[in-house]
Amino acid sequence: MKKINKYLSLLLILVLMLTFVGCSKGEGTKPEKENKKSKTKTTDIENPYDMFHYTHYASGGTPEEETAVILFEQSNSTFTSYQVAFISCTCRDPSVNYYSVMYIELLNTKDDPNDASIRAITFGNNQGLFGDSNPTYGTDDYTPEYFDEVFVQPLVGKKKSDFDAWGGYKTQIKGIDVDAVTSASVSTSNITSCIKSLFEYHVNKYYADKIAK
Repeated sequence: MKKINKYLSLLLILVLMLTFVGCSKGEGTKPEKENKKSKTKTTDIENPYDMFHYTHYASGGTPEEETAVILFEQSNSTFTSYQVAFISCTCRDPSVNYYSVMYIELLNTKDDPNDASIRAITFGNNQGLFGDSNPTYGTDDYTPEYFDEVFVQPLVGKKKSDFDAWGGYKTQIKGIDVDAVTSASVSTSNITSCIKSLFEYHVNKYYADKIAK
C-alpha cells in the first residue's frame, strides 16, 4: 500500500509539473504574438506618380497654382504618351465638374525642343475623361463632341512654341477659332495652360541633351 501511495504521489507530482510547464509555455506565447503585432510598422508608400504645376484660372480669370498628375507615361523613339489628370472648372458643383483626364502624345524627335508638337490628343476614346459640365453651363450646344471638334482636335500639330506664345485667360493659341469657343473660356484656358506646363516637363526630360547645348 505504501508503495502504491508512493507511486501515486510521484505520478501526481509529475502531472502537476507537466501542467505547470504547459501553462508557462501557453502564457509565454501570447505576449510574444502581441509583441510581434505591436512591433509591426506601417510601411511608408511613396507616391508613384510624377506631377507638375500649372496656372489654373478660376471663373473671371483669377490665376492660382494647381497640380496636375501624370497617371501614365510611356515613351518610344518617336513620341511619349501621357495620361494627365487635372482640375479645370472649379466654379460649379463637383457633381458636374471634376478632374479631367487628358490623353496626349508629344513628339520626341525634333531638332529644336520648341518644335516639339502634339501628335494626338483626346478626352475620350477610353483613354481620357471629359471632367467639365456636359453641356457647358449656359450653352446647350457646347457638348464634349462639339468641344472635341472645334478645340481639342485642332490642337494636333501645335508646337511648344505656340503654347509659349499663348496670351493667357480668354485667349487662344494660333489656329483655334476664338468665336467657336467663346462660351468655354475657363475650360479652354485651363487645358491650354496645362498643356503648356506639360511641354515644359516633356522637353526637360526628353530634350535635355539638346537644351544643354
